[in-house]
Amino acid sequence: MTTGGDNNKTQRSVSGPPVGPPIAPAIISRTPVFQPRFKNLKSETIEAETPWGKVRISGKIGGVHRKILDSIFACAIKTKATEEGARMLIVDLYQVAKTAGVTRARPDWILAKIRDMMAVWVEIEDYGTHLHHVAHIISEYRESPHRVPLPGGALQGDRPYYVVIISSAWMRIYDSSLIVRYRNILSEINHLSDGATHAVALHLVTHEDHTVGLDRALDHVGAWDGWTSERHRRRIREQVLREAERLQQIGINLYRQAESGEWMIAYHHVPGVHFQNPSES
Repeated sequence: MTTGGDNNKTQRSVSGPPVGPPIAPAIISRTPVFQPRFKNLKSETIEAETPWGKVRISGKIGGVHRKILDSIFACAIKTKATEEGARMLIVDLYQVAKTAGVTRARPDWILAKIRDMMAVWVEIEDYGTHLHHVAHIISEYRESPHRVPLPGGALQGDRPYYVVIISSAWMRIYDSSLIVRYRNILSEINHLSDGATHAVALHLVTHEDHTVGLDRALDHVGAWDGWTSERHRRRIREQVLREAERLQQIGINLYRQAESGEWMIAYHHVPGVHFQNPSES
């Protein structure tokens, strides 16, 4: 863990063409669309506001759902836009699970998470674009007629590819917002073991360079609210601090301010993370 004054030195992003597919619009990482936890999700409607926008979420989606959604975009074998503006992606659920860091998950478990993203109702007011979005994330999924041999050197048997259709309303966020391409570091992000740390990492990589108090970052991702006890806040901070070495692999450093003793978290843009404006899509 870095604790000194020159703790934020990390290799900067290199110039060049974007690497990998567009993964996610920045606004869904700058507002707590996905609950910053991997389990024990809250079932009530969640409303939250950050400097970048306001959200209202009716449904239970958290960090695991975000891992799977990002991995669907990252691992798509083929993509196609429909006439209505939806996005059709053909995926291998084994590769999705591998990229999401949930390799032991059975296909039925992943499909259950996809159904959660079909059921959830997301409202986003994007302060940057002045647009209001109301959407389900996924509108449909089905087995593809194409099949692939089972993994792990199985002597017989195969498994289907799946067609996942991202709703046209959700894709309109991609059409109007800043998009982040981070396929090259997605595996490192998805292998973070704590939900709040995962959410903070996704939030930070939407910036070129960004330094903020750890408490403020956790507030932005919805890790706590005004009713959260100091004891629980301390436990959440400790979970982030335990992942300091993994965070350094993606350009994120934690350090303590000498005068105030406040924990700070700093991100310096790393190679392989690129931004795409709507006009470039």
